[in-house]
Amino acid sequence: MLLLLIVSLVFSNVRAIPVNNGVEGEPEIECGPTSITVNFNVQKPFEGNVFVKGLFDQPDCKVSGGNQQVAGLTLPFDACNTQRTRSLNPRGIFVSAVVVISFHPLFITKVDRAYRIQCFYMEADKTVSTQLEVSEITTAFQTAIVPMPVCKYEILDGGPSGAPISFATIGQQVYHKWTCDTETVDTFCAVVHSCVVDDGNGDKVEILNDEGCALDKYLLNNLEYPTDLMAGQEAHVYKYADRSQLYYQCQIAISIKEPNSECPRPKCSEPTGFGAVKQSAPRAAASLLRKRRAAGDDVLDVATELETLDIQQTSASLPEHLRHRSVMQLVGANENSVCLSPFKFSLLFCTLTLLTLAAAFIVYNYRK
Repeated sequence: MLLLLIVSLVFSNVRAIPVNNGVEGEPEIECGPTSITVNFNVQKPFEGNVFVKGLFDQPDCKVSGGNQQVAGLTLPFDACNTQRTRSLNPRGIFVSAVVVISFHPLFITKVDRAYRIQCFYMEADKTVSTQLEVSEITTAFQTAIVPMPVCKYEILDGGPSGAPISFATIGQQVYHKWTCDTETVDTFCAVVHSCVVDDGNGDKVEILNDEGCALDKYLLNNLEYPTDLMAGQEAHVYKYADRSQLYYQCQIAISIKEPNSECPRPKCSEPTGFGAVKQSAPRAAASLLRKRRAAGDDVLDVATELETLDIQQTSASLPEHLRHRSVMQLVGANENSVCLSPFKFSLLFCTLTLLTLAAAFIVYNYRK
């Protein structure tokens, strides 16, 4: 009985208790003329937070719970890192953001969820007509409508054939890739330009100018164009100081390819180091808006994001097999001492107790 009590005290099991709340059903999204609203139906009165990923400290991008059964957040188009992406097929604009619902007021727990919400605003086609008298013999015209290419921006692991990634470490080799898909062959040309990277807090840096030329060779070199509708370049992962998230946004100009000719490409000089242009949020937004207005209908927006892990704090002088070991707590001891782990000490203690009880039982029976 004593042995059972000792074992139960040593190997006691503690059960963790999760937050007793959660999301019911799917989020409800309202696509407004100037903002997006997302509402969550929760199981119990909500006491946590709804916020845009990476912007927990910004009051305009976070709503705290008020013990209600519905938790929601409204995101303006021009704030809270809301991304706007122009599409040519279908023609319109995608507006998206990543929203996190957290049921603990201070921490992220296992019951919390993150959602990428997205609204599509389709461009309306207007048709005008008038009455016209024609002669008895008319010429018929047959027009074939060729759909515009659908483009995307990806960051791949290692090289052009790598898998798309969302997480990376500083210094890791990656490949920035822009591709456009179309149903026709030798019809369109694509040129990537006006690329910016920001941290989600309005700190934007231009890495490709409006001509498609690189500005900082340490961030991204001049692009290569393997095909008419593909561009790419190798790079190494970097990050803002004390910020892990990177948001990339570029523009792709689509043009008609002339018969028996090559697609026009940017004529760029070798980029210098530290030449990236840093812009404040209002200036960057105004500059991007001017570019969109001047670009016309044949320019679309593409975006991607990457979360970077911080620099490994390991000493280069350590042997390789010791750099990734867990931290050990050392206690001062002399040469004749013996160190035991907590588990081995508990096992030894139980064994000695059992032997002591057995010896006492044998001695008692022998004297009796």
